[in-house]
Order: sequence, then C-alpha cells, then structure tokens
Amino acid sequence: MLKYKVHIQNKGWTEFLQEGRLAGTTGEGLRLEAIIIEGVDEYRVHIQDQGWGPWVKSGEVAGTVGQGLRIEAIEIKGDQINYQVHVQYVGWMDWARDGETAGTTGGGLRIEAIRLLHSVEPIAVDDNRSNFAIAPKPIDVPVPAPAVANSAQTQKSGKIYLAVGHGTQSNGVWDPGCVDGDYTEADLMLAIGKVAAAKLRALGFTVNTDADTDNDKNIAVGVALANEWGADVYTSIHCDYNLAPSGTLPIVYPGSEDGVRLANCFIASAQVRMGLGTRGIIQRDDWEVADTNMTACIFETGGIRPDIGKLLDVEMFGEVVAQGIYDSM
Repeated sequence: MLKYKVHIQNKGWTEFLQEGRLAGTTGEGLRLEAIIIEGVDEYRVHIQDQGWGPWVKSGEVAGTVGQGLRIEAIEIKGDQINYQVHVQYVGWMDWARDGETAGTTGGGLRIEAIRLLHSVEPIAVDDNRSNFAIAPKPIDVPVPAPAVANSAQTQKSGKIYLAVGHGTQSNGVWDPGCVDGDYTEADLMLAIGKVAAAKLRALGFTVNTDADTDNDKNIAVGVALANEWGADVYTSIHCDYNLAPSGTLPIVYPGSEDGVRLANCFIASAQVRMGLGTRGIIQRDDWEVADTNMTACIFETGGIRPDIGKLLDVEMFGEVVAQGIYDSM
C-alpha cells in the first residue's frame, strides 16, 4: 500500500497519509525537511547545501531532521508511482514519474508539500484521472432499493462509528486533507458528518463519532475506539483531491461482502438522492478497513472540485450517508 509522511519545519512529523493526499503545507512558507514513503522501491532527496542524498528503501528516512535544511527536489522509483511537489514561489509543478526529478536544484527553493498517486498512465497537470485503476472487480452483492426518508420510516438498531476524515492529528496539528481554494476536506466532511450523525440517531442507531467533537480524533484513535466499543459498522467519510473526476469511490477490504454491500448502498444512495455517479469500488487493505473488527467502508464522497456543489449541500449529503448505512443493515 502506498503511503507517506513528511517532516515539516516547526511542526515535525505528520501522520502517514494515503495516496492522493497532500503532505506538507501550502501558503505557510514552511519547508519539508524529510520524508518517509512506503510502497515504493527507492527514493532520494536533494538537500539544501548537501545536494543529492543517498537512495533509500521503502520505509526509510530521506532528508534530515533537526538541521534546519530544506528538501529542494525528490526522485522516486516504483511501479506506476506518480508524484507532484509544491515549490516555493512556483506552486504545484507537473507530475513526475519513475525516477524523474520533481522540484528544483540550484535555485535555493524549498519543497513545501508533496502528493503521490498510483496510475497506469503518466498524469498531466490537467489530468482527470480517467485511467485511475479500480481493482479488483467489485463483488456482486444484492442491494436493496434506497429507502425514502420520512418521519414514519421504520426504526433500526445498531452501533455505528462514524469517522470524519483528517482533522486533529496525534501530535495536535490540524490536517485539512485535500484542499481546493477556500475548501478543505476536513471542514466539508465535518459538516456532512454532523448531519449524518443526527439523522442516524433519528433512525434509531447509536452513534459514536468525532463529528460531535469537531473532528478532534485521528484515524488511529477512531479505529481503536470502534473496536473497543464493539461497533457494528465503521464508516470514514472523505472527499477526493481537486484533480479527481466526479463521483463516489468507496474503499473496502478485499473480499468483504458486507463491506461491498455497504459501499453499494452508499453508491445507490448518492445516485438516487443527488444524481451523483460513481467510479466504482476499490477493494484494498487500507488500514481503516483492515484493522477494524466490523463491517467497514472508507466513503470517498466525491471530488472536492468537480462535486463541490453537492458536497456543500450538507443536509442532503448527510442524508446520503445516513440512508446508505440504514439500507445496508
């Protein structure tokens, strides 16, 4: 699984992020000083006053910590790995791939953020990820027709853990998730999560969620709480980065029929209630669906740029989430 974390000036190490996520900062004038990447072959960074460092293997540190030195460029080798950096005074540069240089050398410019992504084909700046690989093929699981929300809807019971994507990290630093202009993933999902939690409770479910406490729990805490509490369903809500195409994209553990059923119910709920299409279901052993002891789904609600109009309709999108869970149980 491709994931990565970075050491940021004055902030220290971030948590590990999944592919497509922004690691670092933009608009704060802070340098990246070191990086750890898992799921690639090897990588190296160009360090202020030192030049190119040695190639390191997956999971090893590239860069420096405690020396106040900026990373200026990076090269990464791996199967179908694309990477893009945000550079001082320049902004986001074009995507690099398979050992190509991302960043600058000789100009004294810091890298401030980075994101990585698997893709069969190289990615251009304006790429809409039309070739994004969704594999393996989703399991064919029957899905009930989406319920029509009304005051007389039959009550159901169950323990739901609803995690809001990103927010406060274990070191206390706020992680906005993906960002597009004034919109952040953490803020959008928090608003939707608050509505979804209220609607789930109105439907009879017992809900434990960091939406109640303004997204103050990181993923590790959420998974541990869900397991300890004995939740019946774990759902983590996210939205995809600004170059992603429109559509939902749930992620479930490979071979989990209950997970696929929940994902299909989310897809159907979004299609019926908002006319929002889907890019399918990814079956992948991401940590949130691999380490949870219950039916689990990471619900990518849509692209932060192409679907922003729908994501801002928090009342209806909260209904999408709540009714998707309702229909699956």
